[in-house]
Amino acid sequence: MDKAGLREQREIKMKIFGMELYYFTLWFFAFSLFGYILECIVLTIEQKRLILNRGFTHGPFCIIYGFGAVGGYLLLKPICHNLVLLFICSSLLATVMELITSWAMIRLFGSFWWDYSQKAFNYKGRICLETSIGWGFLGIIFFYFLDAFMKMIVDLVPAGPGHFLAILLFVGYVLDFVYCMIRRKRNPDELEENVVGRMKVVK
Repeated sequence: MDKAGLREQREIKMKIFGMELYYFTLWFFAFSLFGYILECIVLTIEQKRLILNRGFTHGPFCIIYGFGAVGGYLLLKPICHNLVLLFICSSLLATVMELITSWAMIRLFGSFWWDYSQKAFNYKGRICLETSIGWGFLGIIFFYFLDAFMKMIVDLVPAGPGHFLAILLFVGYVLDFVYCMIRRKRNPDELEENVVGRMKVVK
């Protein structure tokens, strides 16, 4: 294989969903930041006071939204032009993610960071009809606005600094996550003391 062929092969391997690896990383964290802001806004309205602590780590990221964007792009893009089907599947996908995430957090910490027990048609406070409907609409917004908007934001970052920023975000988040994981495993009560909003503690 000639040099041009090898270079093309490397470029293909370094792309995810047609995005270069650094670009995908920035896109992922952009959605994680969006999720953090969205959670803070919703909780601030519900609690009637400013809420700024919604991430597992110290940084302003809720990476479940990043994974949600990845899952949505991977699984729902083929049906994104069918609004009804997109709504239903977005709702189901996000609801399943909430169930899995809550199960994982219960296993790790004995708690999860939301509580739908006061909402109608909920299951053990972990999922509810109201939120599932919201996820359905968010799936539509994702394909018809958010994805393009996030890519427009990422496009503002030049490739050189973008590579550095992507590495910084990834390494920084991993280190922060490991630190918080160890700290919370050693002191589980810290979750209840520091996390505000819809946290449900499982006794």
